[in-house]
Amino acid sequence: MEATSRTIPAAVKRFVVDSLIEPLLPLRVLEAYVIFWARLVFRARKPLVVGITGSVGKSTTTAMIADVLSDARAMSVVGSVGNTVSNMNDDLGVAATLLRFTEPYVLPWSRWRRPFVFLTIAVRALRVVIGRYPRILVLEFGIGPTASFERMVATAPPTIAIVTRIGAAHLALMNSVDGVVREKGKLVAAVPPTGLVVLGDDHEYVAALATMARAPVLKASGRGIELSRAIASIACKHLGVPEDIVTPILRDFQELEGRLNVVQLGDFTLIDDSYNATPMSMQFGLDTLAKTARPGQRKVAILGQMAGLGDDSPRYHDEIGEHARRCADVVIGVDDLGRHYRPDAWFENSRRCAQMLDTLIHDGDCVFVKGSFAAKMGYVVDGLRDRAAARRTLIAATDASAQAQRSASGVASPSFAKEP
Repeated sequence: MEATSRTIPAAVKRFVVDSLIEPLLPLRVLEAYVIFWARLVFRARKPLVVGITGSVGKSTTTAMIADVLSDARAMSVVGSVGNTVSNMNDDLGVAATLLRFTEPYVLPWSRWRRPFVFLTIAVRALRVVIGRYPRILVLEFGIGPTASFERMVATAPPTIAIVTRIGAAHLALMNSVDGVVREKGKLVAAVPPTGLVVLGDDHEYVAALATMARAPVLKASGRGIELSRAIASIACKHLGVPEDIVTPILRDFQELEGRLNVVQLGDFTLIDDSYNATPMSMQFGLDTLAKTARPGQRKVAILGQMAGLGDDSPRYHDEIGEHARRCADVVIGVDDLGRHYRPDAWFENSRRCAQMLDTLIHDGDCVFVKGSFAAKMGYVVDGLRDRAAARRTLIAATDASAQAQRSASGVASPSFAKEP
């Protein structure tokens, strides 16, 4: 009898979860429900949307525009501003941004929590509708298994669309770069004739994107952060922000973490570009290595895989390997696809590479680290920082020991007096 009473709650729980909650609230239905409320908020509040996409530089460009528009002097012109945070650039992320979530939003896998989300999202949407709301939203639009441009532009129709550059990326999903152009072009096509389209012009798909536009098209030149600055300047000035506000903010913009951050770590230089990688961004990063290294510095490229390139992935890795050998003195590959770089040294994963840094890096090197998010090249960057910290600690300990020995022997520390 006692055993039966203990099994009844478990059986009831399974019945409620498996027979009621899961059929009524699968994750796809809950996601559609969140998007429904986000669209309701958009229709009620009518913010001006600046939509940014591209194969490279979209997060940096998004952050730059948001930085300028969030300045108090700019807000006196354009009003309050909201923007994409973290990597919330898919269907759910765009909807969550409209609902004013400021941390990455994930639907619960726990079936017990789904009815709670069902209730609280509606309450949150109603509070957002009657509360303070940004006049401008700067939103990043990405490609991925959970991102549909058709769905995202229906949720947050753009008044200004920006495409940085397009190249080989997401080919496992889109099959070809032309497919990427068609998908990202939906952002361009969604802008009304009264809006604006800004295109980075240093790629072969500019003309195709321009033909999709119903709005006026402006083009911006440059690579890397310079292209992001040029695009951000055009967009912010179009919104009425004076140039004397825009220019200094863009000039002083601090690169996002893991995006071509150049750091001097003791006796060597680190170029941390570890956040993500495509063939286009990998080539530009290697060019940066070649330009950044001082005369006499050994140039070391530690390269993880470039994910999502589909059947042509080996070819793209072969091509980057050739370019790496032109730009670097030493090439180190990570992950299975890293073998296609034909590297001087190879490691099965980034953690193993990080463990072997003392055998790879010499004093005075200039080290470039890059790979797709899936390659987790941050482990290598952390290892390089830890190496530099350990060297500083060792040097400090050595200096302290020498000072102690001098004090014990009665020898004064050297001093340097200025001549009268």
